[in-house]
Amino acid sequence: MASKRQSFPWAALVVIIAVLALIIALPDAWKPWAPSFLKPQTRLGLDLAGGTQLDFRISEDEINARIKTLEEQIDTLKESGNTEELRVKEFELMNTKEQHQKIVEAIRLVLERRINSLGVSEATITPSYFGSEKHLLVECPGIIDVERCIQTVGKTIQLEFKEEFTGSETEYAAKARAEAEIVYKAVTTGTGTLQVYGQDYSSRLGVRYVDSEPVFVSSLPKDMQFVADRSPEAPVTKVETSVPVTMQDQNGQMTLVEQKGIFLVKVLEPKKQVPRPLTDPATAFEELKKTMPGTTLEQQTGVDLTAASADIRPVLQSMEIGSEQAVSFGSGASGIVYLAGRNQGTEEMTASHILIQYKGSLKAEPSVTRTKEEAKARADDISRRLTAGGSFDEIVRTESDGPSKDQGGSIGTINRGLMGDAFDAAAFTLKTGELSDVVETPFGFHIIRADEAAAVTKTTVTYSLFRMEGSLATAQNLIEKIGKGEVVRMEDQIVLRRLFFSLTPTGWKDTDLNGQRFRMASVTVDDLGAPVVQIQFDEEGGKLFQELTKRNIGKQIAIFVGGEPVSAPMVNTEISGGNAIITGSRTFEEAQQLAQDLNTGAIPAPIHLSGQTTIEATLGANALRESVSAAAIGLLILCLFLIAIYRLLGVFASLSLVFYVILLIAAMKLPLFLITKEHVVLSLAGIAGIILSIGMAVDANVLVFERMKEELLRGKHLSTAVELGFRKAWPSVWDGNFSTLITCAILFVVGTSIIRGFSITLSMGILISLFTAMVVTRWFCRKLVTSPLAKRGDLIGIPSTGASEAKEGM
Repeated sequence: MASKRQSFPWAALVVIIAVLALIIALPDAWKPWAPSFLKPQTRLGLDLAGGTQLDFRISEDEINARIKTLEEQIDTLKESGNTEELRVKEFELMNTKEQHQKIVEAIRLVLERRINSLGVSEATITPSYFGSEKHLLVECPGIIDVERCIQTVGKTIQLEFKEEFTGSETEYAAKARAEAEIVYKAVTTGTGTLQVYGQDYSSRLGVRYVDSEPVFVSSLPKDMQFVADRSPEAPVTKVETSVPVTMQDQNGQMTLVEQKGIFLVKVLEPKKQVPRPLTDPATAFEELKKTMPGTTLEQQTGVDLTAASADIRPVLQSMEIGSEQAVSFGSGASGIVYLAGRNQGTEEMTASHILIQYKGSLKAEPSVTRTKEEAKARADDISRRLTAGGSFDEIVRTESDGPSKDQGGSIGTINRGLMGDAFDAAAFTLKTGELSDVVETPFGFHIIRADEAAAVTKTTVTYSLFRMEGSLATAQNLIEKIGKGEVVRMEDQIVLRRLFFSLTPTGWKDTDLNGQRFRMASVTVDDLGAPVVQIQFDEEGGKLFQELTKRNIGKQIAIFVGGEPVSAPMVNTEISGGNAIITGSRTFEEAQQLAQDLNTGAIPAPIHLSGQTTIEATLGANALRESVSAAAIGLLILCLFLIAIYRLLGVFASLSLVFYVILLIAAMKLPLFLITKEHVVLSLAGIAGIILSIGMAVDANVLVFERMKEELLRGKHLSTAVELGFRKAWPSVWDGNFSTLITCAILFVVGTSIIRGFSITLSMGILISLFTAMVVTRWFCRKLVTSPLAKRGDLIGIPSTGASEAKEGM
């Protein structure tokens, strides 16, 4: 009885795992009731999901030339005896050679970040070598817009240093208009093309270029929709308008703001009607209301949360912004709540201030030359004048610094936490009309006036509520349909080429310092043992860097690699000599990543597109459907063969194979080893590996059953034959499977993406098949020993006489 009690927890655990694996393996349409963690998605490869494959060649001509030049310089320095300069060049040569060795992986990481910016999941970047050429094969499942993929992934990997924009917005807008006018005249007079100018200008801040993009007419700004009536023969059109851009507001929440700019637009393909997937829930609800009887739609913008109905109020409070949630209203009614925005109740006030800045304070104008001590004395004097009855408004006009001076000192409505702790401590305790003492912040010295005392605002929400008849599962299925883009409506679409000049500063501006003057970045430690990144420039780069740091003391300098910001360190002092350190890395790994990014941007190794392939999703869907059908038919034939040859043992083997398929499908959907974020990307080659592993599982069962039959025919009892069969067959089973696993490891190390996919799924299938063949099938056989069917030799594939002799022999 003790053994049965001990085996019970294991049996229960196995049953629980089997049930969970079965639920995970089932299609999502069969389990609308299941929570999201039991509905992971299978990651499909390029050949099944459709998408784009790009072949980029890495040019090593420039880096080889740099190595050769450094070697020649070193030889010259050895003859001259200049040991100090010699050490510098030798270290630079060593660093350049190290970059050369790691060039493929470094560029691969940059391309991976670019693909992530496209929103592509499960993209694969695989190094490939053709003779002495180094290539990177980029597979982007789901992306079939080749031009967009090439634009983002294939642009030059360049290191750039940018400084904060502190100039006049009016001057910035005037310069952008002038540049747009120059390009417009060139492309309309035939002295240039929009494509050439777009490619040349696309790396500039505040300029965006799209070579070819299908655009729905309704998504264009209203004052730009007239271009839909133009033909491809029409000239380039210039339109000044505003476009919505997602930015972070003062409360830290993402919000849409209107960005003014100038578009230069060329029509490439005329207007046509196409189905538009309505992935925006609010828009999808409007369309569904037209086609689904008995539905209602409630849309609210910026309403008090307490005004929402009680049955959805808790949902609106807890939901993430931009998400949907199914809700039940009882009596066969349900609905979907979509939360577009929520402004949490905060403490806010309306204030004005007098600001006295000093040289070096944040955002100080170049004209401010007073010292910090002089600014403090001036602020104290103004505070005394105000206490004596001086006019706040008059002093703002004559004494205050900063842009608020033109608004009478008003800084509008502010939330607690926006202006800093010192400012908040003084401002949020003031009553209406009261003045604060002198307050110091990084921007200078303030004297604050409360125009309206602090008060706590109410939480407001913007949401849509779509009510319908049906269960909660019905609403959940509808959410999934919207997410997959299955709710559509016919709309006009046009293909455009667009060059956009922003009239609003981006926050950064270009400098003359770039990767051409950058020599290397390395990781070291400071006096406290913390990791820092040391950077070095050449002689000319050192001068440029010194000038850059001199005019940006107390400000940030942003470092961009391939158009993406990787760091924005604060400048504490002017840096001369061409050497600097970047602090702030929390770990050595983080510092090493930053150093690698910087070195990658400085590598003179451009990438060139040498091949591209586009696979339509329909072809992938057909391939997946046919592959699954082939696997199912093959599995069925195997099961019938096993049952025909081994009778009841064949039934056990078939059940074991079914369990194997369930476990394998579940494993394909879950992260690798259940502890990583990596998933198996299923391709046609991967499906071939799965089918082959089924054959390996059958092979193990055949070896075991034949051994069992031999032992039974020798007169052994069934229980003895079962144990001996599994024990004696195990060396052969293990040898065959282990040799295959070694082959899989070799294929994974030296193979490309397709071969790697085959090796991964085959190895996973082998490991799972070993478990099902040697554990699950054995469990069935042991249960057979204790059942009345053990006396029926004909049911296990041997003559009844043989079974009787076996029993008598024991």
